[in-house]
Amino acid sequence: MKSKKRPTLKDVAQETGISITQTSRALNGRHDVSAQTRRLVLEAATRIGYAPNLEARRLKMPETRANSIGLVLATKSQRFSDPFFGDLLTGLVDEAAQYGFELQLSAPLVDEDPTISYMRAVATKRVDAFVVLRAARHDPRVTYLREQEVPFVTLGRIDDLGGHPAVNFADDALDPAIEHLVMLGHKRIGCLAEPLEYVVAAHRVESFHQALAAHGLEADPAHIVPSGFREDEATEATKLLLHSADPPTALVAVNDLLAMGALRAAAEYGLVVPDDLSVIGFDDIVAARFLSPALTTMRYPAQDVGAKLIEQLLTAIEDPTYEGDFLVKPELVVRQSTTIVKQR
Repeated sequence: MKSKKRPTLKDVAQETGISITQTSRALNGRHDVSAQTRRLVLEAATRIGYAPNLEARRLKMPETRANSIGLVLATKSQRFSDPFFGDLLTGLVDEAAQYGFELQLSAPLVDEDPTISYMRAVATKRVDAFVVLRAARHDPRVTYLREQEVPFVTLGRIDDLGGHPAVNFADDALDPAIEHLVMLGHKRIGCLAEPLEYVVAAHRVESFHQALAAHGLEADPAHIVPSGFREDEATEATKLLLHSADPPTALVAVNDLLAMGALRAAAEYGLVVPDDLSVIGFDDIVAARFLSPALTTMRYPAQDVGAKLIEQLLTAIEDPTYEGDFLVKPELVVRQSTTIVKQR
């Protein structure tokens, strides 16, 4: 006869209807949890027989814990000069510090398999858990961390691998952008994408297709161009789009730096944004509002995303079975880079 499964933190959260993060905070006596919430959580824990996982608690003990979270930078695709990454990093550092953790940054050697950096950190016990950015669909870093049973969180859901917490974007993330363009009369809408091997990039392109389909539209495959992550690559990709026989009247870029590259390409082609080409970005970095024209974009606070990544990770440390998503739903900020389509 099988023994009854020991209740988990997730079970306590389901019992109360309170989020796992807030449940964890209540059980740990966090000062930002109300007395009423703490009482409800403690009563639910007692009722279902929840007891903290001892191995997870071991990680929290000063004599056995590094009090450190690892972040291995992807040197070929991440730069400190990237405004979004800077804000995300601020959120990671600030939230980790609130819980007594420091964020330990490292980078692979040139042309070195990035998984080796994780192996070094695990072997030397320098960190207790990892934040994995720029996750790929078949990511060897994630495979390794799962095999080693090391807690981690990813930005973007890796469906094929599962079994871990993530901060993910809602499936309808680009619906407001596409609806805005359709209401302005645009039907030929292109997409500037990041490299599609990364799950966040692939998810945004899927969201782009889904949003078009909801309005009875279908993107021309030639109008969806995987670019890089920054302006120069987007400028060249946009030139290819504008040089096509039937170019799009509007572009959705999956980050604001790509949108900035699109603005430059349009200027070099003698086009006026938004009269000749409407452009929408994604991230709402500070520079977006100071461009000329000011950029219409999808807004979500990068610092908040960083904080949520840490919260998800700490929940996984507390409960190794936790594999939930925190969904981010951006909002559209309309500025001057979009307008009614010009008839051609």
